[in-house]
Amino acid sequence: MLAQSPPDAEALALEVIELRQAVAALQARLDAVERASQTAATPVSVTVAASPTSAPAATRAATAVSPLPTRSTFGDGLTGVARADTAAPPNDPQLRGFIPVPGTQTMVRLGGFAKIDAIYDFAPAGNPDKLITSTIPIGGGDGRNANLDANATRFSFEVRRPSALGPLRFYLENDFYGGAGVTAFRLRQAHGQVGNTYAGYGYSAFADADAFPDTLDDEGPGGGTLVRVAAIRQIWKLGGGATATLSVEDPSSDLTLATGRVAAQPAPDVVGALRLERPWGHAQAAAVTRLVGYREGDRDESAFGYGLSLSGLFKLGDDFAMAGFTYGDGVGRYFNDLSGTGYDGLIQPDGDVRTLSAYGGYLAYTRHWSPRWRSSLVGGMVVLERDDLLAPTAFRSSGYGALNLIWAVSPSFSVGVEALYGRHELQNGQDADVTRLQASLKYDFVR
Repeated sequence: MLAQSPPDAEALALEVIELRQAVAALQARLDAVERASQTAATPVSVTVAASPTSAPAATRAATAVSPLPTRSTFGDGLTGVARADTAAPPNDPQLRGFIPVPGTQTMVRLGGFAKIDAIYDFAPAGNPDKLITSTIPIGGGDGRNANLDANATRFSFEVRRPSALGPLRFYLENDFYGGAGVTAFRLRQAHGQVGNTYAGYGYSAFADADAFPDTLDDEGPGGGTLVRVAAIRQIWKLGGGATATLSVEDPSSDLTLATGRVAAQPAPDVVGALRLERPWGHAQAAAVTRLVGYREGDRDESAFGYGLSLSGLFKLGDDFAMAGFTYGDGVGRYFNDLSGTGYDGLIQPDGDVRTLSAYGGYLAYTRHWSPRWRSSLVGGMVVLERDDLLAPTAFRSSGYGALNLIWAVSPSFSVGVEALYGRHELQNGQDADVTRLQASLKYDFVR
């Protein structure tokens, strides 16, 4: 047999070049198709910068960047807040700790923290775990009390992924505040959001958790409005960092009722809010309208209630100033100090409902002494109107103060000490106050 002649070297070289060009062209077409698909699936304009500790690329691509300044709080009321475009919260702009679900664009994260509080009261304080100033007993004597608990320990589960309707987020959060002095698993938040449509259980749109002070005490000032409710809401982006929100929320008529009467909610609460977010901080104005009522046999009675609030947080160098003020008729349920105490309104002798007016608020300042040391000074109050139909021992006003020092030992571990003061006044003018000392240790699961 005759031996075959070897192929020409130049011909082989030309074939290799042609193959490389074909592969490059095919890869370019595949990249273009993939980019077009991602753009259609996740219509966001800004993505989080890559980082070794941040979420994987698919989650970053589905997450808008908030202009809010980076800020951490000991009680972490920031992570679970619903935000436009499901933006990353200011205490975790890089979305650390997310794990991809193999074969999908879904990312999940198990979060939360372990927290223990050591509390010492120099007089009876009512609630042993939180300083709820409306529970301070009048004439309670000089009894002192020491308490250690881990009820604030929190677990959270979060899911993020892109979708054809916009970024998708689901958030679930629990703690162990089953009741005063009781350790029991409790639902804090459970809500989902696709794009800018939200549904579930979480902070009312009337609240502003981003402006809430940094305290070791898990209650915070009684003039705050961090009520959590079931709601359906829509957020609209107005440009320039401004948003508008409309929220339809679960109502609850908070009244003191005689036997045979039950609370009735003729309509849901409706909240509207305008918000501006910039690198210097944010400002928010919100309003709520509601019907407060009861039912007795065939009789239904209700009265119109409303509330107005202004709040905000402002970055001053490395420090923060924050404030919140709320006024309204029939909005007792929205105040931290008054929620669940029956002060939305009262029932007159003829059976008609009359709403009660209340106002309250707080001021706070957080000073960063260094990257790891910070302190907050907080003051707040709530005032309920006087009315002859209210019992002499009914709530009239309360005051709240806190001063703390917090050491962020590491990104995951913080310790702090705090001095707290509370005052409670009744309609008849009687009052009582209490001083509390609290020390807390917290270990974050993901930081």
